[in-house]
Amino acid sequence: MLTKLLKYEWKTTARVLLPIGGGVLIFTILTGLANALLNHQSDLPAMVDFSQAMLNMIAVLVWIFLLAACVFVNVRQFYKLLGEQGYLMLSLPAAVWKHIAAKLICACAWSVIGGAFLILCGCILNMSFGGMSLNAGDSMAGLQPGILAALCLVMLFLLALLAGTYLDFYLACGIGGQFGQQRLLASIIAYFVLGFIEQILSTVLMMMAVFAWVAADGAAWMQFLYSVDSFWATIYLLLILLAFVLVLDAIKWAITQWLMTRRLNLA
Repeated sequence: MLTKLLKYEWKTTARVLLPIGGGVLIFTILTGLANALLNHQSDLPAMVDFSQAMLNMIAVLVWIFLLAACVFVNVRQFYKLLGEQGYLMLSLPAAVWKHIAAKLICACAWSVIGGAFLILCGCILNMSFGGMSLNAGDSMAGLQPGILAALCLVMLFLLALLAGTYLDFYLACGIGGQFGQQRLLASIIAYFVLGFIEQILSTVLMMMAVFAWVAADGAAWMQFLYSVDSFWATIYLLLILLAFVLVLDAIKWAITQWLMTRRLNLA
């Protein structure tokens, strides 16, 4: 059932995001061609230079719009579960966590694709593809196993942060869904309140970590970190940060699933 839900999410979101992406790509190609032509010209009128600058600024704004559309479309998919669509979707023989997982996987996948797409658009805008070498695979193969492991940890950490961002939206929608017809306004307010609470908790946890560091003889820990290679110290730090973000993501997921299972108030 999870596979079927993923397929449905892909088709639904693709109907909106693919046309937008196509329009962004066409506009970027036209802007890149204009840059390629005008950059090789000298003594252009000031009006032409101004128009070129404006065209490039519009291209950047279009990219930002694409990212915003990606987030909006994927969050809207979850928000629909709180409305009339929820009567249909939640009646399927699938657990609530499968609905959350399908939407989260789809949202993260589209965001990663969007990031890669914008990198491509940046290369097209500058008509520079030197960084997209066909020998990239050989470069990755030449990396040491430790460096490759560190890169994988960084990617996992960024992916966990991305998932946590969407889970913030989902949790806010779940809280806002408790307010019936006012769920949209309540969801917006809940999102900002959750962000404020997260900042406070992060500050408190940092202070607790500092006190724990002092209580556990921080000098001894510093000596331990200095005794190991700086690379492995970085690995340990990445593992700690990754575990911390994953715990936060799990808490957000658990609360959202509880709200969707026990406190669902379709409107």
